[in-house]
Amino acid sequence: MQTTLLVEDASFFEKAIVKKLHEVGRNQIMVARNYAEAESCLSLPIGEPDLALVDLTLPDAPDGEIVDLCDKWKIPTIVFTSRFDPKTRKKMLQKGVIDYVLKDSPGSLNYVADLIRRLAKNPKIGILVLDDATVERRAISRIVSKHLYKVYEAASTDEALTCLKENSDIKLVLADYFLPGKDGFAFLKAVRRRHSPEQVGIIGMSAVTNSDNRVRFLKYGAADFVDKNGSPEELLLRISQNLAYIYRIEELNNLAMRDSLTGLYNRRFLFDELSKEIKTWKAATKRRNWLALFDLDSFKSVNDSRGHDFGDAVLKSFAQSLTQFARDEDYVVRLGGDEFCAVLHDQSEEEVHSRLAALLDEVETMPVEHRGEKISFKTSIGVAPFQPDALPDALKAADVRLYSAKRTGRGLLAVSDQ
Repeated sequence: MQTTLLVEDASFFEKAIVKKLHEVGRNQIMVARNYAEAESCLSLPIGEPDLALVDLTLPDAPDGEIVDLCDKWKIPTIVFTSRFDPKTRKKMLQKGVIDYVLKDSPGSLNYVADLIRRLAKNPKIGILVLDDATVERRAISRIVSKHLYKVYEAASTDEALTCLKENSDIKLVLADYFLPGKDGFAFLKAVRRRHSPEQVGIIGMSAVTNSDNRVRFLKYGAADFVDKNGSPEELLLRISQNLAYIYRIEELNNLAMRDSLTGLYNRRFLFDELSKEIKTWKAATKRRNWLALFDLDSFKSVNDSRGHDFGDAVLKSFAQSLTQFARDEDYVVRLGGDEFCAVLHDQSEEEVHSRLAALLDEVETMPVEHRGEKISFKTSIGVAPFQPDALPDALKAADVRLYSAKRTGRGLLAVSDQ
């Protein structure tokens, strides 16, 4: 469990911060009101904190000694203080604190909460630092790693492109545009041929002030630009803002490609995105790619007799069964209404038929319970193999077989035309 060390001597701020920490999911909190209590907390046998949120001016440690204590225990630390002192702030940042936040407005606590949310996600986010100067590259990497990102380094364009190819978790690149051989502009062009700005963001860097180069870099597809001699806080804020943009676009795209009721992929995803991926699929000898169409039997009568909320419960239950049925390389789609589709990758005919037959049995023997009522339902299935470039033909063939299954008796699996 995540544990937070909160060091705060003001009761009002303590209560407000604890409430906010609970809101962001950090429920195990060690509270200390002075340096001595913080030392005692760290000696408790309940596990070391993975994050500290500290005030600088404490009754028994008025000069920020608490930061040294946290550093001794190697705890990532956020300073949250009323003390506005540029020299102290600079000193604390040089000691490696994650951030130095002033208690100067109600928005400050919200900023801290957002920062903590990001820190929980950041270890899964890759950031690539591209700079041929070893000292500068490592200095920038140290700044980036303060916010717990997974940092990669590259000294050349070719090395950076290889790193991008091998590490799909890289969402942002910090790239110097003055590089020997292939410069930052060549790198930017190469990345944009493979990745859209919504997939991989690029922030240009330079220690030389040249507005023409900055404009050119932005026109080539960079999202932002920073001065390498600028404030580390500014760099981290720009990283955060650019990642927020990338993830917002991902969220919107995901909403556009998902069915709101069941959470499954929708028809648009099948034809706009999955059809492109399918064209890259190859199957081994005696194994093929398959498309299965599902139609819930007598679903209209469920809606008519028990209401649409009961019908929604049936749809969500069936969607869950399909999700559990699918392997990692399979895709499940809600086409609309009570029609669903599963795209099954690289499987033998025997595998597909056996798995679908088992699904039929599972659905029939697991009634849906809603508002104290239970109802059993069945589904009919039509199955067809397909070539990577012939998805529409497979849909037609599977639809014919689905109709055959429903005409024959419902709750059946049709694997050939009748």
